[in-house]
Amino acid sequence: MRNILATSGAMHRFAGFSPTALMLTGSMLASTIWAAWATHEIVALQHREVVTVQLSRIMGDFVEAEARSGRPAEETQARVGVYLKAVEASVAALGRDGRTVLVAEAVVSGGVPDLTDQVRTDAARRLGAPGASSHAVR
Repeated sequence: MRNILATSGAMHRFAGFSPTALMLTGSMLASTIWAAWATHEIVALQHREVVTVQLSRIMGDFVEAEARSGRPAEETQARVGVYLKAVEASVAALGRDGRTVLVAEAVVSGGVPDLTDQVRTDAARRLGAPGASSHAVR
């Protein structure tokens, strides 16, 4: 009599390995690659600097100065819109530099650097205001 259990497995092998062994090896390889990627991403997150910006103060000061300027309402509104876009661009530049930017009013802890003055200076530079500092965010 012929043992069918001994011969049936030979037909379902690839390079001498059973499908189960191949699947386990593939799974372990995929897990190792994923773990390496996840570790890399976690280490990169630990190196990000968290900073705050007081957007309401920046915008409030600008709107207040514009209100005192005596310009017509339409011109003031247009200037506020342009300034808002300059502030947004400055904050976006901070984020591209590897920082996580938080709105200062939403932060409870005081242990986070505040870059409000840097954003204010950069927004003024973007608008071409005289006296804007040259060490602003680029």
